[in-house]
Amino acid sequence: MKIRRRSRHTTTNDGQQGMSESEIQVWEGEILAYWEQGMEGRIEFAFQAANLDRPIFLENGQHLSIYDEDGTVVWSGNIELVRRRFWDRHNLREPVWSYTKQKGVSYKQWMEWFWRKPPLKARLVVRP
Repeated sequence: MKIRRRSRHTTTNDGQQGMSESEIQVWEGEILAYWEQGMEGRIEFAFQAANLDRPIFLENGQHLSIYDEDGTVVWSGNIELVRRRFWDRHNLREPVWSYTKQKGVSYKQWMEWFWRKPPLKARLVVRP
């Protein structure tokens, strides 16, 4: 779902009116730990909306809400990825890792939420 907020109209060279770049995008979907062959176990934190072909990789400034299986909010806030410390560890069986984690959340917890199967439901808000 996209919520479009018009701040002003723009006119293109061919005289057509368009939208300015002030769209707020609101997505419902799931969080996931994205990886592919060649990444050697490194993952990226991502969000997958049901109506999109590819994931949205989390970036600082986006607003994410993560829901537990029963629909309660387990975490909600603005994404502020920070470099994880060398000694931060997780308890997953798989040999995966990430350079980053969410500020204020343990690396172990952040990894567990994104690796969970079935994936946790989430809502992502992206502002321009």
